[in-house]
Parts: sequence; structure tokens; C-alpha cells
Amino acid sequence: MALDDHPNVFRFEGHTWASLAPRELALSQLRAQRDWDMTNAKLQRWWVAITIGAIAGVAATLAFGTAAALAPALYLLLLPIGFGIGAVLGALVNKRFNPTGQHASLPGRPTTVPLIRVPPRVARAATAEATAAQIIEWSNRGFVE
Repeated sequence: MALDDHPNVFRFEGHTWASLAPRELALSQLRAQRDWDMTNAKLQRWWVAITIGAIAGVAATLAFGTAAALAPALYLLLLPIGFGIGAVLGALVNKRFNPTGQHASLPGRPTTVPLIRVPPRVARAATAEATAAQIIEWSNRGFVE
């Protein structure tokens, strides 16, 4: 790919990104932001609320099915629906108790320089001599002229 050695283009998590800032600066800021996101998700324990909600949804589905004397084959169709509804309700309850979206022990979320994701067809068609502004313009359009 012609953009592999471009000073304003880098690959991160399987995608090609471009910025007007130097590659090293933009990549380090993006990594810091993703590390913060991962730490915040672990500290908020959102998975606990979703798990409890999913278990409650399955239990409610089983209780309803038993009370209504449904056929066991119908349980196979209703249990995933109950699981999903319970998980969504658990996430909504968690959001109600933690509306900020940020754990109190963390500093503010790191910011990054403006980044744009470069579509694969732009990355293939762009030349090594293209400027960062041209790559960003082409990425916004989705094609190279």
C-alpha cells in the first residue's frame, strides 16, 4: 500500500487513519484514549448490570412460560428474547445509576487530534506523494479522483 510510509497515516485496530498531525503524536493520543476507555469500562462494572438483567429476563421468561403452560419448544424461541430484553433493561438501569458515563476515580477522557478513517479504496488508490490534506479530502468523499 502506498500509504504505509506516509508521515500522517497509520494503522490502528485494523483500520487506516489519517491526521494533519504527525503519525507518532496521533497514534499515541489514540492509544491513550482507547486505554482510558478500557479502564473506564472495567471500573464501571457495566457487565454486572447486564448479566443480572439477562438472568432476570430468562427467569421471568421461564416463570411466564410455566404459568402459561407453554410447550417446551416455545421456550427455545422465547428464552433468547427474554435474555435480550433483560440485558437491555439491566443496561438502562445501570445508566440510570451512573449517568455521567465516567468513573469518578478517573481523570478526564484524553482527547486526540482530529482523525479521519481512510477507506480501503482510498488507501489503495492514493499515491505516496499525496499530502495529508488530500488524503483527508479523498477519505471524506470516499474515492480518489
